Amino acid sequence: MFALCEFGMGIFKAINLPYPTGTIISEFILLIFLSCIEALRIFLGRKGNLTERSFCVLVSIVLTIPSIFGVLYFLIWQTYVLRLEVILCAIQLTFQGLELVFALLCLVTFYKSGTY
Repeated sequence: MFALCEFGMGIFKAINLPYPTGTIISEFILLIFLSCIEALRIFLGRKGNLTERSFCVLVSIVLTIPSIFGVLYFLIWQTYVLRLEVILCAIQLTFQGLELVFALLCLVTFYKSGTY
């Protein structure tokens, strides 16, 4: 949902705001990259939780780092940042932080039970 909203706002900004040459395309490429990383991160975290394998959860935690930086790009370093983007990025960062906490708790549970 985050990527879909960002895509829509990107189209809105491309139509209504003066962008330097090539900037809008690089932002759309970054959005596609962020979407792929997010999908892989969520898939591996879910798979690791269901199968109780710590490796998948660890990879999901590692993929959280580029995902957070991608959201921070859309929040801070983007050429034009709309107020709606600030709200969406804050919500996305909150969810990523909660997912990181739950992934760490999941790992602790796996190591306590001896399944890793």
